[in-house]
Amino acid sequence: MRTEAQTSMHLLLAGMVSGFSVIMTATAFVMSWELWMVPLIVLGCIVVWWLHIGRIGSELLYENICAGLLMSEFFFFGVHQASFFGISTIACVLCLVFSLMDRKWLLYLTAGLYVLELLYHFVFFNITIDDMARRDVVYMGVGVAAVAGAVMIARYRINRREKEKKKYSSMVAELEASGRQNADFLSTVSHELRTPINMVIGLSEVALGKENATEIYEDLQSIKLAGKRLSNQINKILDYAEIVEGTLTAAEEGYRITSVINDVITTTTLQNSRSQLEMVFDVDPKIPTVLVGDAGKISHVLKILVENSIKFTEEGGINVCVGFRQESYGVNLVIDIYDTGIGMTSTQLTKMFADFYQADSGSRRLTGGLGLGIPIARGLLHAMGGFIHFDSKEQEGLQAHIIIPQGVEDETPSMVVTNAARLCIACFFSPEKYNCDEVRRYYDKLILHLVEGLGVEGYQAHTFEGLVKLQREHNLTHVFIAQSEYETNKAYYEAMAMTIQVIVFADRKFTLDRDSGLLLIRKPFFALSVVNLLNGQPEGKGYEKAQGTERKAFYCEGVRALAVDDEEMNLVVAKGVLGSYGMEVDTCLNGREAVERCRQTFYDIVFLDHMMPGFDGVETLQRIREINNGMYQDLPVVALTANTISGAREMFRNEGFTEFIPKPIERIVLERVLRKVLPEQCMKYAGDFVVQDSKPQEKAASSFLFEVEGDGQGNEAYDVQPENTLTDEALQKYAVLIQAGINVEVGLDYCCGEDEFYMEMLQMFSSRAGERMDELKTLYEAANWADYSVKAHALKSTALTIGAEELSSFAKKLEQAGKDEDVEYIQNHHAALLDMYVEVCKAISKL
Repeated sequence: MRTEAQTSMHLLLAGMVSGFSVIMTATAFVMSWELWMVPLIVLGCIVVWWLHIGRIGSELLYENICAGLLMSEFFFFGVHQASFFGISTIACVLCLVFSLMDRKWLLYLTAGLYVLELLYHFVFFNITIDDMARRDVVYMGVGVAAVAGAVMIARYRINRREKEKKKYSSMVAELEASGRQNADFLSTVSHELRTPINMVIGLSEVALGKENATEIYEDLQSIKLAGKRLSNQINKILDYAEIVEGTLTAAEEGYRITSVINDVITTTTLQNSRSQLEMVFDVDPKIPTVLVGDAGKISHVLKILVENSIKFTEEGGINVCVGFRQESYGVNLVIDIYDTGIGMTSTQLTKMFADFYQADSGSRRLTGGLGLGIPIARGLLHAMGGFIHFDSKEQEGLQAHIIIPQGVEDETPSMVVTNAARLCIACFFSPEKYNCDEVRRYYDKLILHLVEGLGVEGYQAHTFEGLVKLQREHNLTHVFIAQSEYETNKAYYEAMAMTIQVIVFADRKFTLDRDSGLLLIRKPFFALSVVNLLNGQPEGKGYEKAQGTERKAFYCEGVRALAVDDEEMNLVVAKGVLGSYGMEVDTCLNGREAVERCRQTFYDIVFLDHMMPGFDGVETLQRIREINNGMYQDLPVVALTANTISGAREMFRNEGFTEFIPKPIERIVLERVLRKVLPEQCMKYAGDFVVQDSKPQEKAASSFLFEVEGDGQGNEAYDVQPENTLTDEALQKYAVLIQAGINVEVGLDYCCGEDEFYMEMLQMFSSRAGERMDELKTLYEAANWADYSVKAHALKSTALTIGAEELSSFAKKLEQAGKDEDVEYIQNHHAALLDMYVEVCKAISKL
């Protein structure tokens, strides 16, 4: 689509072409010139207007056609004897027109054609200076001078505009560079802030676990909440930096939209618990089961927008409607988010996409925040090919309308009731209890969509008498009632539950009596909870399984794994973590040895470092795939990498890897990958398998129960991260490390929460420091920046494994400098890296 400026100029060109064509046509009729040219001129005008109105073709094509038509008409006019003194005028007009296009070659072409036409008249019409009257000679001289002057002036204007364009382009480039520098600065500052903030949160949690006076407990709770709030703002800054730097890419993989919505509900419910707003998640049951796109980014966008609505809505509620529209490429995911908040004026709507914009930015601001939420949401949507539109009136709430194109992997409906024909449900929600009419409409619309989408027989009652009438006239199988309705007439519903399944829709803090026969679904209302309930019989009181979580331990019995990494410390961690799942783990230090191991032993899964000297991860993978005529073609090979850039999954898949896991290995990510790439028969759960003869680090994970959650990508993930809040004993023991800026809590977490394992990692890191620093010095002196980058990459992951986040971050910058062959940066910072390395090792030696 052409810009507004281009469209205006093209309209001017079309007008000039049309005017010139009219003049040429009239001249042809009056002077009885070749009339066969008239249809060609008219056809040319029609083509020009067709291209302009339809915005067809490129800017260059349109301008060249206009220029060609004008030059043709100029030639037609100039080859007639009667036009001798008019040629100069037409040439000057053309020079003026072509100066608008910034095409100097058209000026030269016009001047050349003008000279040729003069020569044509002199040669073919036998015109000589001697035969011309003095007045005619003067006219001709003035014409030649005018054309020459027009060419020079037009050329000057074009040159000046080109200089201005270069100047403005340079300014734009400087502004973009400044924006990237700001983003880099924000990213660096955010990384630096993470360590102290994590310590504040961790220490506050430790203190909260002790016996404290009520006032102190409340103060500590406030400190913890403030720390988490600041941590969230830091994460937003990092997202913003990635969007500004243009490194954001969208993933393309299957996921379940129901998992995404469940993730959003889990995250936003805590924030809403302090405001008691009604939250309604209205999801079309017919949405395809598995969509193809970036579930993580969709979840992030929804969290930003829902949390934004919660901030600016004091009473009433929020309605999230998720639907779809069939398209040739799959579906358009259609998401509308309504709230009953303060709304926005038309002026505020035009500014809301601006970075750091706050609608209430005055001294009496209602809420906090950096003003980055909406720009981040838009950046994420643009990365996915989607868009967002807002509509609002002041004091009438805000509506966000989102469209995201998605592929479809499984077209079956995401929510289906298996015995829909046998069910008859009734819903009783009294409208009088809602102060806001919009909230009542939210629930009415949700119930209607749910009944129609699931194909069940359903009725709604707004009064108790209406419910009694429904019970009398229909063979009800399920009755859904609100908490307030239940509390008004408990005895009636308890009696009803003896013959009909009665479900109470209630707040988080509400509980049923011990001997109650009713079931419980907690707010916020989500259709999947109802579908799960209608499809199965719950056990016990309270239908938490429909909406909540299920706990079970997870193991991989009989799985033989190979871990490949050029850093021995990473191998020890990998063996400890993988061994905790019952795997038999072999390790090797380079790609060549990994290929030989695969020739001799059959492995069920391979974990392969991406950056290694000699055979890197990609070459090693290719050689493994070729063993014995492709016997390992379907072998799950997982890339281990410390580079978690946006789009990493697609990059590794394109290189042939099955999946990837960031280093240091986090158990929640490992769980998701194992469940995805290993056969189902390899999965064992609590009670089915016990790890025998485990080392402390290998049995760490086996002592945890893993809580199932949606990962937003259609898979169940396991939150296996224990709360490694440091005790007083640990704080005292690791005080020297903490003072040196090492995040002990992070290091313990990467070491399965085992103190002995962590000490072993610290010892290994320190003992190998001399050898690693010698390698870095040798590569630096040899200017071998490729291998220098590999060694810095290894230091980045091992430092993070022990919690040395600052050293890890510094090594990451030198790794990138090595890849970019930024010699000046390496020379300026190499010594500082070694000094930082030494300081960390000194702290470890003191411990």
